Amino acid sequence: SNPRDGAAVGGRDGGRSGASDGGYNAKVISAIRMNTVFSIPPSMANPKARFQVSLLPDCSVSSVQLVRSSGNSAWDQAAQRAIERTDPFPRPAKGACDREFTIDSGPRDTP
Repeated sequence: SNPRDGAAVGGRDGGRSGASDGGYNAKVISAIRMNTVFSIPPSMANPKARFQVSLLPDCSVSSVQLVRSSGNSAWDQAAQRAIERTDPFPRPAKGACDREFTIDSGPRDTP
């Protein structure tokens, strides 16, 4: 199995990958977190929604697609809006933006 399966963000373009830069991952997740507007009901656990995000070369968001629902449509929508608001994504310290990200997002996640 893939040791990165639990990771919040993973670049997937074979060359230099954002997935290898934990500081950059934290920056992306933190930026998305700041754009998240959602009141977590006390009884809610931490359901994960998975999104496929495509970026343009300038790090702006091209598309956000829900690939696996968290089972809570209100959270799915809030998480997707947060990713769409994080436009453009932070730039990596070196190199270009990864073009594809898989983002797992739960309401109780912390970067």
